[in-house]
Amino acid sequence: MNLKSIVLTSLGLLALLVAIPAITTLSAQEAAPSASSTAPNKEIRGRLPAHWNDIVTEDQKKQIYEIQHGYQAQIQKLEMEIARLDSAMADEVKAVLTDVQLTRLKELITEEELRRKKNEAAKAAAEKALSGS
Repeated sequence: MNLKSIVLTSLGLLALLVAIPAITTLSAQEAAPSASSTAPNKEIRGRLPAHWNDIVTEDQKKQIYEIQHGYQAQIQKLEMEIARLDSAMADEVKAVLTDVQLTRLKELITEEELRRKKNEAAKAAAEKALSGS
C-alpha cells in the first residue's frame, strides 16, 4: 500500500469519525420526541416505507408505528455501539501511521477544510448575486 492510498483511507476513516457521531446525535434527537409521544394523550408517530401510505388502513398505520417505536431503543443502542466500534477502529488505523504521516494527514485535512469553506463562500456569494441582494 503506498502513502497516497494510506492517506486517502485515513481521510475516509476520519470522515466517518466525524459523520457517525453527527448521525447518532441526529438519531437521538429524532428519537427523543418519539419517547415523549408515548404519553396517553398523544399517539405514536412513525414513517411508512415508500408507497405504503396508499395501501394501508389507519389501523395498520397505528400498528406499524407501534412496531417501529418498539424497535427504536434497540436500534439506538446498536447505532451507539457501531459509533464506538468505528471510533476504536479509526484509532487503531491511525496508530499504524508514522508521526510524519499523521502530520501530513492533518495538513491535508486542513487544506480540504479551507477548500470547502472557500467553495461555500463562493456559492453563498453567487446565490446572493442571483437573488439581487
